[in-house]
Amino acid sequence: MSTIRAEDVRIPRWVREAIAKGEQVVVVNRERPAFVIVHPDEAPRRGRPLSAALATLARVAGPDPAFAEDLAAVLADAPAAPPDPWERF
Repeated sequence: MSTIRAEDVRIPRWVREAIAKGEQVVVVNRERPAFVIVHPDEAPRRGRPLSAALATLARVAGPDPAFAEDLAAVLADAPAAPPDPWERF
């Protein structure tokens, strides 16, 4: 990743002041929003805390112990696969 000093970027002073006050600044390109500049301290955190993720996983149903037996029964009833399924007739 490349870095550039803030002094080398032409961001107007009023934008820098708005960002310092915690305001979000939307940058537009061809009249459409391209990205948002936010102060690092105001940026939303991505994802969930580990404790919340673990709590979610603790609430889900556990594995079915009979699943492996059911799958083995299905595979036993299925016909055998051809030796070369891509063989031309």
